[in-house]
This record gives sequence, structure tokens and C-alpha cells, in this order.
Amino acid sequence: MTRTFASRVDDDIELVLLDHHHTDAIHALVLSSLDHLRPWEEIARPGLTREETLEYVTAGQRSWAEGRALPSAVVYRGEIAGVVGARITREVDKAQIGYWLGSAYQGLGIMARSVRAVVQTLFDDEGMHRVELRTAADNQRSRALAERLGFTLEGTLREAYPIDGVRHDLCIYGLLRNDR
Repeated sequence: MTRTFASRVDDDIELVLLDHHHTDAIHALVLSSLDHLRPWEEIARPGLTREETLEYVTAGQRSWAEGRALPSAVVYRGEIAGVVGARITREVDKAQIGYWLGSAYQGLGIMARSVRAVVQTLFDDEGMHRVELRTAADNQRSRALAERLGFTLEGTLREAYPIDGVRHDLCIYGLLRNDR
């Protein structure tokens, strides 16, 4: 049986399973958002090739097929605006959310609505007990999103998140099924 996923979040946003046909749009979005994404996202680096972007998409598809991930393109008004997904550890009913949004789509509430929908899917459809959200301590927008969605700051790992040669402190937020 082939697993599928799509979720209509609202009139403006749909989450769709990452697919090869998204590669060019994701590649262009990352490159157009380098200044915004580079401090936080490993994929966001000058010289990113289409082939590397394709491998990023393919790795997500592989993990989905194995039941270890939920990799989704965030489609806003018909255009890919970013990516939201989760790594799933079924042995302990836990998932870790990750996301990024192109710079042109910031400030519209797109990611908050998308993450909320993924969290609901993880609890209701995937049977998770715990969802984690990890972000660099100095990524104030991501921290605010976690707190706005009811995640609890559970700890900070010092210099645990290396991006582009810089080690950031890493904040770990958690949300339990019963917290909702």
C-alpha cells in the first residue's frame, strides 16, 4: 500500500507530500531566501545545486515511505512557500517538527497555521504522544511560534546546533498529547 498525505489547512494553505516535481520551486525559493534562511537552515547555502535539492526532496520521500517522516510542501495560494515536516520515532511515539518559510511569505501566519495542522496530524492520525520543536536560541520568530502554539520550553543545549560554521544554543520545546 502506498502512503499518501495532503491536508487543506484553510482557504489559503495546503500541505502536500514533497515530491520530485517540487524540486525546482523549492530550489528557487531557497536561493531567493538565502539571507533569511542561512542562519538557521543547513540547506540554505550559496551554491546549492538542483541535484542537492532533489536529494533533499528524495530523502524526505524515502523517510515518508518508511514511516519515519512527514515531509510536506507548504502551498500558499497555489505557490510553494516553504516546507514543514516531522521526523517520527514510532518506538516511543515521538515526533520532531522542522520547518522553513521563504522570505517573501514571512509575517502572514502561514507557518503557525501549517505547524498547527501538522501537530494535529501527528497526534490524531500518527498516534504520537509527544511532539518536539527544536530551534536556535537566537531565532526569536521560531521560538515565538512554538510558544504561541502551546509548546513548553523544556531546556537549552549550549552550542549544540552548528549552522554555516557557527554554533548556536538549541532550545527544545515539547508538546504532549494531553497539553492540547
